[in-house]
Amino acid sequence: MAALAGLPAVRFLGAPDESGGPAYSAAPDVVVLSPAALKLETCQLAFLIGHEIAHIARRHFDEDAVALSVFSGRPAHWTDRGEDALRLAEGNMGLALRVSHLWQQQEHEADWVGALLAAQACGCSIENGALAYFRHDDESGGGIAAAHAPSAERMRQLLPFSESAQRLTERAPR
Repeated sequence: MAALAGLPAVRFLGAPDESGGPAYSAAPDVVVLSPAALKLETCQLAFLIGHEIAHIARRHFDEDAVALSVFSGRPAHWTDRGEDALRLAEGNMGLALRVSHLWQQQEHEADWVGALLAAQACGCSIENGALAYFRHDDESGGGIAAAHAPSAERMRQLLPFSESAQRLTERAPR
């Protein structure tokens, strides 16, 4: 999947628990999977990994750092560490609300690209990958500054891509 997304490599780490959610990515090339993620069905896990690889490939960390810096009144490139920029939003609901539209767009993009990566790399249809994952995880999403939309909304947004993903599953290595 990393090569399909234009990345030279991705490193995988295991999380000790579920406190960071089922999976997350960290710049520049790390995907962290929780114990629960590793218990998902193959296509659901492929979607989840594809989603996180999409964040890395699309450089969402850099977008976040610049947006948080600018909206907090700092120069756009005051730090080269995304973690420093993300800390600006901790406890600052106003700043989080100002960038929440960006986070929501990034999640939408990662859902779409992740579903297509799972289709092409693993032969997983959107139904068996992303949609099955969202049905399994139907409680996530929502909230005033939440990055993730409710699962039902994420499913609705992915349905139009089902045919494209189906064509990619036919190209997947067997």
